[in-house]
Amino acid sequence: MDKPQTSEPPSQQPSGTINIDLLNAIHILRSAGGALFAQAALHGQLIQVEWAEEKSRLLKMLVITLLGFACLVCVMLFVGTLVLAFSWETAYRIPAVMVLIAVYGIGTFIAWRRLQFLSALGGQAFAVTREELAADIALIRSRL
Repeated sequence: MDKPQTSEPPSQQPSGTINIDLLNAIHILRSAGGALFAQAALHGQLIQVEWAEEKSRLLKMLVITLLGFACLVCVMLFVGTLVLAFSWETAYRIPAVMVLIAVYGIGTFIAWRRLQFLSALGGQAFAVTREELAADIALIRSRL
C-alpha cells in the first residue's frame, strides 16, 4: 500500500534574505582577496582626495566668514561715522562716508552669497565615495 503523501510546507524564509553557501562564499572571497584589497586601497585614496576637497571648502568658508565679518564691522563703524558727519556742515565728508559704506556693504553681501554657495556644497561631501561604495556593494550582492 502506498503511504498517504503529506505535503509539508517548505521552510519559510523571510523575504529579502539571501541563501548563501558558506564554502562557496569563502572560495569567492579567497580568490578575490587581491582585488578586494586593491579596491579598498582605491577607496582609501578616494576618501583622502575628497577629505582634502572638504578641508579646502571649509577653509574657504572660514576665510569668507572672517572677511564678511570684517566688512560688517566696517559698515557699522562707518554708519556711526555718517551719523556724526551729518552733524558737521561740510560738503565732502558725507559722500565719502556713503561711498565707503556702500563698498563695505557690497563686500559683506558678496561674502554672504559666497558663504551660502559653499555651505550648499556640504551635502555633496564624499558623494563620489558613497557612489563607489554603493556600486561595489551592488556588484558583490549580484555575484553572491
